[in-house]
Amino acid sequence: MKSCVVIFFLVSLISSDTAAPPPGIKVRITEKVKDLGLMYLKGLVNKQFPIDDICLPIKSVNLTDLQVDPAKVDFKFQENIGVQIEIKDMNFSLEIQREAKVPFTQIKIIEGTTTLTAEGVTATITVRMNQNPQGHLNVEIPRDNCTIKADTIRTTSSGLTGFLLDSLQYFRLYLYLFNDKICPALQPMINNKLKDLPMMSTVYEDHQLDLDYSLSSDIEVTSSSLDISFKGLLSVHGKAVDPGSIRPGREPVFTETNKMVYVGISEFFFNGAAMAIYKSGPFEFNVPEMEGLLVGLGQKIMEIKPGPWTAELIEAPIIEISNDDLSATAYFKAQRKAKLNGFLMTCRFKMDIEFKERLLIMNIQEPKCKEKAGKIKGKFLAFLVNVFHERITKSLVKEIPIPLPAELSLINATNQFEEGYLVVGGSLTFNPQNSSNAGG
Repeated sequence: MKSCVVIFFLVSLISSDTAAPPPGIKVRITEKVKDLGLMYLKGLVNKQFPIDDICLPIKSVNLTDLQVDPAKVDFKFQENIGVQIEIKDMNFSLEIQREAKVPFTQIKIIEGTTTLTAEGVTATITVRMNQNPQGHLNVEIPRDNCTIKADTIRTTSSGLTGFLLDSLQYFRLYLYLFNDKICPALQPMINNKLKDLPMMSTVYEDHQLDLDYSLSSDIEVTSSSLDISFKGLLSVHGKAVDPGSIRPGREPVFTETNKMVYVGISEFFFNGAAMAIYKSGPFEFNVPEMEGLLVGLGQKIMEIKPGPWTAELIEAPIIEISNDDLSATAYFKAQRKAKLNGFLMTCRFKMDIEFKERLLIMNIQEPKCKEKAGKIKGKFLAFLVNVFHERITKSLVKEIPIPLPAELSLINATNQFEEGYLVVGGSLTFNPQNSSNAGG
């Protein structure tokens, strides 16, 4: 059932050690995700699904019509087990392109179209979820926990072969295959898709930063929600990172289930990102010629000449999350690209966090900076840095892609800050037009 696949694909994106740090990212999915499953089902209409099984004389399958009453779809969590999905009285139509060729030739011996209509479809599926040794989500669908039946199946076929199929009541074979063969095929089909999902992804190519979103612990299922913990560790591509060297923060704690999805992000995630930026080396920014008599004169006196400059972090920035906000402290050295006089500066700035579709956006507010010497010259230098801070910070990573399928976006998001972590609650929306392969 395709409605199952999207939920498990979502969960998968969303082997721990005994001394492991808290998860960088934690996701809670509530029963309201049923609405997303219905959107996904509707998005499958008029989508083509290639058939790779060469043993079948079928080239492709196109879902042409789907009728499902939301009131007859039940989605619920079973504590310490997984998810149960029930669908009643669903009707659908498929357009099947039949094709078979003589082996090793292009000569077609079977060709035509079959329209298959199924009515009174009921499905009850219980899915157990666990973490495999590679950190992937794995599903188990016991045979006695899966029932899919159709009251009736009708077929109308074209071509000479199609006439024979309809005359021989070939639909009885379709009915048998539908009622008895779909359930055993679900578990390997879903696990094969989950197995192919990479658990390491390059999220910011300019800085060559990789995000590890493998599962960090077993999935927790209650009667009202499902919680998934991810490592959420950012690192420089190809370089090992010691999680113990990163400020851990606290594991996100969810306290409600009113929204479809909650994303908890700990200090560990942000400090991992800060460590990765530190290890990625110096970055460049451009100093403009400041307007205004006083500022322009100060720029000349301080020898902050217009042109390309480089900034290098002396140590990994420290990021802290309190009940009020998220803030960072950075100690860096800036100098002209020509390697003339430079200066050391400590800056503290606050950041607003927002989600837009599949992006975590960090809006850096005006920093408060001071030059390490702390003298009058240093204070004026810090003032100038505050003036053109946007040009310094624009080279930093301020947008981090969250690993969601292309057709999913987070909307109506709200933030809640806690000591050591923040929680973003919102809804997921499904846009099948963003999917290159809706049926995959």
